[in-house]
Amino acid sequence: MGNVPKLRFPEFSGVWEEKKLGDSALFYNSKRIPLTESDREKGIYPYYGASGIIDKVKDYIFDGEYILLGEDGANIVLRSSRLVFLAKGKFWVNNHAHVFQSKESNYFLCESLERINYSKYNTGTAQPKLNSEIVKKIKLFFPQKKEQEKIASFLSAVDKKIEKLEEKIALQEKYKKAMMQKLFSQEIRFKAEDGSNFPAWEEKRLKEIGKIITGSTPKTSNKEFYGGNNLFVSPFDIQGNRYIRNTKTTLTDLGFSKGRKIEKGSVCFVCIGSTIGKVAQIEKEVITNQQINSIVSNEENINEFVFSLLFYNSKKIKLLAGEHAIPQINKTDFSNLKFFFPSKQEQQKIANFLSSLDKKIEATKKQKQKVNEFKKGLLQQMFV
Repeated sequence: MGNVPKLRFPEFSGVWEEKKLGDSALFYNSKRIPLTESDREKGIYPYYGASGIIDKVKDYIFDGEYILLGEDGANIVLRSSRLVFLAKGKFWVNNHAHVFQSKESNYFLCESLERINYSKYNTGTAQPKLNSEIVKKIKLFFPQKKEQEKIASFLSAVDKKIEKLEEKIALQEKYKKAMMQKLFSQEIRFKAEDGSNFPAWEEKRLKEIGKIITGSTPKTSNKEFYGGNNLFVSPFDIQGNRYIRNTKTTLTDLGFSKGRKIEKGSVCFVCIGSTIGKVAQIEKEVITNQQINSIVSNEENINEFVFSLLFYNSKKIKLLAGEHAIPQINKTDFSNLKFFFPSKQEQQKIANFLSSLDKKIEATKKQKQKVNEFKKGLLQQMFV
């Protein structure tokens, strides 16, 4: 039967009832107040918009537990992030999110709504929009209140596991940042195997460390170049992890032969566009687009150190691009960037230490991903 979930707690039976959102929730859109950035006084209370928390303000207009559904924006169609949020405590909401409460379980309704494809409810033209009257007509399936609460309690426990892992990742990244500060300022120095001090660090330009290669894009009009097993790296593919293992776009062998190949282990740094400063390493030969400059080291085992050095200095480098419509650091300026480098032996010790921290962070992120996938599977089976 279409209105019974695949996975269910044994004490419950019977079909779920179809209801309109407007009959299942109480709306509070009239209480919303938009604040311009200049009107916002910095404070402790979350300020919500269509994409979740966008600021912290000095006052609040809601106090309790409410559901927020993004009212406008590309995310309604693209769904690149959550569109429905459970807001708790004291907070402020602008006029870009619908505000309501379930008459039974907020959590259950929130997760039910998050599963929906909203494209068919879009009333916008230039920009996607979810009209209030249309939203209230959205139909959902509901079990009895006790079953809603049981599902909510179970999934909330999964959410708490995810939150704990997020906290662990934040602490690991904070520790790494602190250690990088100490290492690159030379407040902490490693010793040689015999206990002696390593020599003083020397200032060098990036072009002295390795060859700088600017990426290139094979002709997008040639369909024979795209869709194979070779990685084509764009800034989109650099998502905070040390290594790039997958890319949104791939190339055939023919397409791969048309670009500038970047060797395994090289460091990629975004030098054009709004995401200047993103940095990553590659695990196998790739091609990058022209927004990325890569450092192909001419010294063995230097790549891991260069990655950490650029990661640490990314914000300072980004400032060199200035404030333009399309920020850019040209290849010459990038090649001439100066940094202090320790001896090869000390570089290796620093690289090994920071790499071990990255592995721990990546392992925790994988744990979080697995729990997220577990929850996603539950949502598919526990809801109608």
